[in-house]
Amino acid sequence: MVRKLIPIFLLFVIYAFRAPGGGEPWKAPRSADALVDPLANDPKAVAKGKKIFESLCWNCHGMGGSGDGPNASVLTVKPADLGSSTVQAQSNGALYWKITHGRGEMASYEQVISREQRWAVAHYIRTFGPAKPK
Repeated sequence: MVRKLIPIFLLFVIYAFRAPGGGEPWKAPRSADALVDPLANDPKAVAKGKKIFESLCWNCHGMGGSGDGPNASVLTVKPADLGSSTVQAQSNGALYWKITHGRGEMASYEQVISREQRWAVAHYIRTFGPAKPK
């Protein structure tokens, strides 16, 4: 009897821990693009975001934001490469929304860090993208 239940249990475990959304790309709702960024004109936003990133986010995303942090190898879904064109094409509102709500193994930080701190992390994520010409 137990041997017959093992395959069923294994299927349950695989199903329960599969990638959220069946591996579909993670998209914030369109309403996130309309969120007003309170740090848009704050020259210290990136520095604030860096401190938070280096204490909370680097374990999965890596210090360089490539998704290669020390915890990345044990996750079901590889953390995003924050410098990728896919991430960098998102609005600050979309990044803020994802940091706020999380999905699957990406934790929600709504109860962990303040609203301003989540916006600051979104600003810091921009530093992983290609340098803008001056």
